[in-house]
Amino acid sequence: MIRRKSALLILAVLPSLVATAAESRGDPPERRGTKRALLICGIPGDEEHRALFAGAVEKIASALTTRYGFEADDVFVRFGDPAAAGDGPALQRTRGLSDRGGIEADSAELRARVQADDAVLVIVIGHGHYDNRQAYLNLPGPDLDAQAFGKLFAGLEAREQVFLIGTPASGFFLKPLAGPGRVVITATDADLEVNETLFPLALADVLATPPGGIDRDKDGSISLFELYIAVVTDVMKRYADDMNLPTEHARIDDNGDGRGSELQQPYLPPELGGPEKPRPPRAFGPKDDGSLASRTRFAPAPRPKAEAAKAKAEATGTPD
Repeated sequence: MIRRKSALLILAVLPSLVATAAESRGDPPERRGTKRALLICGIPGDEEHRALFAGAVEKIASALTTRYGFEADDVFVRFGDPAAAGDGPALQRTRGLSDRGGIEADSAELRARVQADDAVLVIVIGHGHYDNRQAYLNLPGPDLDAQAFGKLFAGLEAREQVFLIGTPASGFFLKPLAGPGRVVITATDADLEVNETLFPLALADVLATPPGGIDRDKDGSISLFELYIAVVTDVMKRYADDMNLPTEHARIDDNGDGRGSELQQPYLPPELGGPEKPRPPRAFGPKDDGSLASRTRFAPAPRPKAEAAKAKAEATGTPD
């Protein structure tokens, strides 16, 4: 597996990560706040990684605008290289290079624009490193450490705040980012899990095409916890398909203590490390990690193919 320094950061301000019951039924969604997105990709590295990261940016940007209700003009992009021939529309519309000053400026602009009823989503995918003192996002110019990154969002006032950090050594971002009312998900434990992660590719694919069965409680919507389980399941499947032992173990913190918990094991199939005799996972207590994420609806669940075909036929007046 090739390892390079790079980082991809996506910041999104949503009017609501919550898909209302009306959205689940297909009714017009209730508008709350504003939807804005900021996508930042750090140093892409060699041609192979540039292609991976550029593809991830395009896939996530497309998912935001086609699945999650963003207007294209509200999705801002930074990338570690100038746009090149053959790049997609997201990279053609970048705000400039993704250096530390650019991230700081964009986070300040984000803070200035966010209203109390908004929801803030921060996604970091790509590469980073750990120097036995700090974990870093790898950027053009000076890298950005976990403590400094956390300070960019300290005291942020928004109704919902969600951080998905997919870099190597991302577990070290749990504590700087944790806080009341926040959901923080990292690709790794706060340990020497410093190899290149598969979490970014899994996240991009799950956001672009939510897998069947993602709506585990069948309430018609995808919660943040269900998104977390779907992404980790995809990660574990990638390792199994390559016949490799996993070198990343995702964690979630949403009780604000900054420790994080590895909650996925009871939800995985046996062949991916789940229990041999599946049993219903225990219910979350109000102070448990996973409680807030399970109550935060991210999007309407995809319809089964038969149901979607029937709805299309009814809408167009054609036989299914």
